[in-house]
Amino acid sequence: MSKNSANASLRQVVARYFAKVYGVSEGPGVVPFYCDPERVGRFAVDPAALALGEEAALFKLFVALSMYQARRDVLIMEQQRRMSQRTISMLASPSRVRRLVNATDCKHLASAEAFAGGCDVVKVGAALDCKSRPGLDCPVKLATAALQRMGDSGKVSVSAWLQFWKAGLSLQLRAILEAEATPAKRAELLVERFSGVHRVGRKLATMYVAALSTPALAPGLAPWFPAVDGNSLVVVDTHVARAVDLLHASKAPRTYESRARWLTRQAARIDLQEFRPDVPSFAPRLVQQALYAFGSKSNRAAAGDGCAHRKAPCSGCVPRLCPFA
Repeated sequence: MSKNSANASLRQVVARYFAKVYGVSEGPGVVPFYCDPERVGRFAVDPAALALGEEAALFKLFVALSMYQARRDVLIMEQQRRMSQRTISMLASPSRVRRLVNATDCKHLASAEAFAGGCDVVKVGAALDCKSRPGLDCPVKLATAALQRMGDSGKVSVSAWLQFWKAGLSLQLRAILEAEATPAKRAELLVERFSGVHRVGRKLATMYVAALSTPALAPGLAPWFPAVDGNSLVVVDTHVARAVDLLHASKAPRTYESRARWLTRQAARIDLQEFRPDVPSFAPRLVQQALYAFGSKSNRAAAGDGCAHRKAPCSGCVPRLCPFA
């Protein structure tokens, strides 16, 4: 596909996003899913606490978003809705995680470095334990049992707390603001830092930092903006990767970095204020969100998208990218 043709298709997806999604199911006037009890149950982050950037709210958001990997969003939301307040507190309350860590007699919980190099909790079938302290209850084993997934999934809360919240997230954020003068570069640096939390990686770290620094997606609920500007961040999930690969030259490397760079270049050719005067002209994060919203079959079906039952492409569709085509 030629560069002009690819950009035209992308522009069409963006136009649909601003016509049918933005301001309707997300964006201004809409409670983001991670603050909505109807979608995520008691995992919902309190909007007032989030707006103030309270550390407990930011920890809860980090843990909640970290669950969105390797499974469809609708399934993760269903799991979050089923969780009790007690379980969620164990996973996503920094004060509760601190108490559990301090009450556990395991040397691997002494520091982030000791944890990363020593915790060997593993889940094999229904069996869940570790070699270091077999039979000992610990926050990692409790979290893994609650999440009902692979053995190392329960390490996220403890890893995040040890790396960022133990010493105070605000102190580390202040250090980054002092070390880097450019708001967009600060966002990239934060993504790099949060990517180091066990099992999080770049995609989930980008989701997290962008949520706190891209006000167009959640007006009033991006407490790090404008000191940190996440408009240029790009979250490359399965849907976005598929779309970019279809639009991009066939010989392009299929890596996270390559896809993000290509999408950023294409976003620079689209003035988003043609569609909404209240959004930034250049915001790769919004262009990426348009691709995600268009390409997620399960999310569109769950939202009652008419295309889920349509036998022919609708007007304005991009059949090459449409999950229903």
